[in-house]
Amino acid sequence: MKDKIAVLYGGISAEHEVSKMSAKSVMDNLDKEKFEIIPVEISKEGKFDIEKILSSDVAFPVLHGPGGEDGSIQGLCEVFKKPYVGAGIEASALALDKIASKQIWQNLKLPIPSFFFFREAEWRKNPSQITQKVKLAVFVKPSTTGSSIGISKVKKIEEFARTVEEALKYDKRIIVEEALDNIREIEVSVLGNEELTISVPGEISPAEEFYTYDAKYNLDSKLKIPAELSEEKIEEIQKLAELAYRALGCKGMARIDFFITKNDEKVYLNEINTIPGFTKISMYPKLLEASGIPYKELLTRLIELAKER
Repeated sequence: MKDKIAVLYGGISAEHEVSKMSAKSVMDNLDKEKFEIIPVEISKEGKFDIEKILSSDVAFPVLHGPGGEDGSIQGLCEVFKKPYVGAGIEASALALDKIASKQIWQNLKLPIPSFFFFREAEWRKNPSQITQKVKLAVFVKPSTTGSSIGISKVKKIEEFARTVEEALKYDKRIIVEEALDNIREIEVSVLGNEELTISVPGEISPAEEFYTYDAKYNLDSKLKIPAELSEEKIEEIQKLAELAYRALGCKGMARIDFFITKNDEKVYLNEINTIPGFTKISMYPKLLEASGIPYKELLTRLIELAKER
């Protein structure tokens, strides 16, 4: 008997279209001899056929951002005792929330760029007090989006208010992060529950100044797999990836993003994605393929990890 796999995609977040691209890739590459695929599209209004999920053996959320990567779909699966691919409720919520994850890493003294955050109500009440804290250059980010949606790099203080307003379209809490100068962008993929496989690092050379939505999906950003790094630096990054993953209680999978300064090769944690992209250009499957796990086998292992957990 084939396992029935409900692939959940679409969703209510700004990453609806990215999710559909990822899900198509997943469904195209799942092993058809082992699995029967049940597509479950979630509309932008959050409507979907729950019976399809209940009739499956395993749910495979391929949902990015709020409403899918934040613990909500995971909670639904928990209520119905349905095995699902990826992190649990708490880890999903913590990882999607840039503020919460960075506070945990900061408490563990893991290296991260300096940051502060504020709520929309604070901004409306006293914007100048918040603006005074800014030490340029910075990134202004909504707390809970992915795919670089709503994110801006600010080099002039006159641009700060406009970028805050842009970020507030997506979240009522905003994080302001130090924009490190002269950096390399490095990513690793993590696979596993207790026993972890951590991929070789890959490097991104964005087509724009930073890895924007367009640079990710529409422009010619360069991916170098594996990244040109010393054995010592690779080991340092992989160890840090494991610490970051375990600190949030992640399971199944995650892609972890880093910065390395070019002048002194200092490594900084940037963020973690518990449902990374699965499109044909996505780093998560590419990095694991370079580490000896082909795409089809990766998807099978993710389903096995869901059932194991």
